[in-house]
Amino acid sequence: MDIYGEKYSGDSRFVAKCRQLQSIFRVEIGENIRPYHGRDGKVHYYGNYIDGGEVSGANFLTEHAFKHALERIDPSNKKDYETIEPDRLFNNLLSSQPMAFNLFCPLQEMLLESPKAATNTIKAALPYYSIQKVIAICLEYIPEDYNDLTGDKSAMDAIIRFIDINNKEGFIAIETKYSENLGINIASEKGNAKMRALETIKKIKCFQPSIEDDIINNNVKLTQIYRNFLLSESYGMKYQLDSYSIVMAPKDHPTTKNEVDSLSVKLLNAYKHKLKDVSLEEFVGNIIKHCPNKYIPVFKRFYDRYLNFSKL
Repeated sequence: MDIYGEKYSGDSRFVAKCRQLQSIFRVEIGENIRPYHGRDGKVHYYGNYIDGGEVSGANFLTEHAFKHALERIDPSNKKDYETIEPDRLFNNLLSSQPMAFNLFCPLQEMLLESPKAATNTIKAALPYYSIQKVIAICLEYIPEDYNDLTGDKSAMDAIIRFIDINNKEGFIAIETKYSENLGINIASEKGNAKMRALETIKKIKCFQPSIEDDIINNNVKLTQIYRNFLLSESYGMKYQLDSYSIVMAPKDHPTTKNEVDSLSVKLLNAYKHKLKDVSLEEFVGNIIKHCPNKYIPVFKRFYDRYLNFSKL
């Protein structure tokens, strides 16, 4: 072990690169490693863990992101159904949850300061949608009536609400991944999760007819990408909103494209445009090219922290 911390033997090559990059960031900001008590009963020193982040804000790139994170875990604000985990948010540098705050809170701040600038920036970063005006950006969003929709509390890491060129309101539900895979976190076989999913599939009518038998016979697992998509589409249908879903991850993420394709291939052709995978490099690069000058250093720092693998 060196100043960058202990290697974790269970990491894939890609995860090891992400963990090392966050270890470098920890050293750069002068934070010590917080010991990690493993399931093997031993104490480990993985370089992506810090301590006291809820006080220092060290896991965040802007003051706005840190303040927003504090607001979201405040007991007076946090809803009973919300799944935000404070230690992961404040002290795990590798987690995609604080990464989403670091990526979308500056856009949220930009929107408060200049709706026009935020709209132009997001239109340039996501040119696939006919956005006329961005009206809101929310983090870790779970609809209050999730139980009436799909019964699944799988949060949208970010949701961008907008008015399109036809004055129709819509939203983009965004799932961010850094080192994690989407294929894990399968809906429990217990209870009525599978039944609720089948009810939602019948209601939204986006899928090929074979999907129901595939799920019943366990040929298709209700992985996170399915659960997220079903919640998003059910929400959009109930409130008559145009709905779209994006998965964002580093361009070399080993599983994202396959995971997105595994769902896309089950969609009817008329609905395939509702799901996209967008690399973080492309998204952040376009933001840097088109955002107001005062925000360029923030997004360059984001790129350097999470995506500059040449530092390894």
